Amino acid sequence: MRKIQYYDVFSFVYDWSESTYRQQRIDAVELLHLHAGQTVLDVPCGTGANFPFLNAGVGENGQIVGCDYSPGMLARARTRVTKQRWDNVRLIETDARLVTPERLGTPTIDAVICMLGFSVIPDWELVFERTYDLLRPGGRYIAMDLFLEGTRTSRVANAYYRMLASAHSTRHFWEPLERRVLDYEVHDSPWFGGVARIVAGTKPLT
Repeated sequence: MRKIQYYDVFSFVYDWSESTYRQQRIDAVELLHLHAGQTVLDVPCGTGANFPFLNAGVGENGQIVGCDYSPGMLARARTRVTKQRWDNVRLIETDARLVTPERLGTPTIDAVICMLGFSVIPDWELVFERTYDLLRPGGRYIAMDLFLEGTRTSRVANAYYRMLASAHSTRHFWEPLERRVLDYEVHDSPWFGGVARIVAGTKPLT
């Protein structure tokens, strides 16, 4: 089964695990320092679990652009958007390696959030560079993922996530952002012998 087809199926149980990462989602969105009227890119957006927190930040005059390559995930995200009557959310089915201002329908991105994406996205470093390039100078970039390496418990957890979600939780997903920003932040919380890691930074003005 191709990976995207797997995630189409996985979308049916994905929301069940949403509460597992609720606090990390809240913390990550807070680190975006969102303001009313801003545009934020959520990639991959999955079923839209970040949308309630992002909406609280950008307000009804702001915009959320949610991108995902899985039609199944986007179908559930669309149901969530319709149910909540969020007119400021646009959903785009696209390979994250191909995002452009034209495809997103906006010339400016004020903030980018990638939750649990870099452990599963092929060519994840390319995706970081592409999405970072979309970010305006002075904009915030946040990534959250699991890093499970170094202990027996974390290695077992990594094997579990690799089986469950095709996730590679030993990737040093934070390093590209760390190299590009001057105000790099890292926030870790324990996770089965490893960490749930949130990294944050602001794109330099020059």
